[in-house]
Amino acid sequence: MTIKMLLIWMLICCLLFLPDLPVLASDTEQRVEKPVRQSIQTRQVNQQEEEKWRLEKEKLTAQFEQLQAEQKQLQAQRQDLQDYTDASRARIATKEKQLADIQQISDQIQPFLEEMLALLKTQVSDGYPFLPEEREKRIDNLEHLMTDPDVSVSEKYRKVMEAFMVEAEYGTTIETYQETITIDGQTMLVDIFRLGRLSLFYQSLDRKKCGFYNIADNAWQPLPGSHNPSIHAAIDIAAKRKPVEMLTLPVGRMVVK
Repeated sequence: MTIKMLLIWMLICCLLFLPDLPVLASDTEQRVEKPVRQSIQTRQVNQQEEEKWRLEKEKLTAQFEQLQAEQKQLQAQRQDLQDYTDASRARIATKEKQLADIQQISDQIQPFLEEMLALLKTQVSDGYPFLPEEREKRIDNLEHLMTDPDVSVSEKYRKVMEAFMVEAEYGTTIETYQETITIDGQTMLVDIFRLGRLSLFYQSLDRKKCGFYNIADNAWQPLPGSHNPSIHAAIDIAAKRKPVEMLTLPVGRMVVK
């Protein structure tokens, strides 16, 4: 076969196969381009999903961190409340012990106050009879106070001690007042001079008679008229009608006429 004939044969073959070229191109497109497009779409979908999951992860992470912070805060608050509760229980226990001690003291103090009141009554009834109405009224008030269940023990104690303080102050003061007394069976309005809790003297309003209270006999007894000037001066000093001065009074012994 010559070269010319070979070329002719090849040309015929090409012409015979030429109509199949579009089919091959279409097949190539289906086998190559379609998978590429699907791959690109899949990639885009995956990227969208990844972005969605990334945003969701960030959101969940932020929520988790917030919850952790809230948990720490709640734990701190819980610890604070626990500490406060423990401290409150300790204070309550202390107060309960104090109340028990107070009740015990109250049970012991009540008889003590009754003894003190009895002593106070003895001092008023058996001592010098000065300001009898005022002092007896104070005793009566104390007796009513001691039987009043609505009055606290501390208030009762305060009132009893207050009465003792008043009685004690009588021992460091002097005073004068008028009172009707009985002397040798006769009543007389006189000026009374109280010298602390040591002595009581009287002087008639005309300043002619004077005397003292004999604590041993629980009776008023006269004194010699020579004591009138001193007793009158003592009355004026107690009434602040004259300055204080040294006086001679029959104190510590009984003087008979």
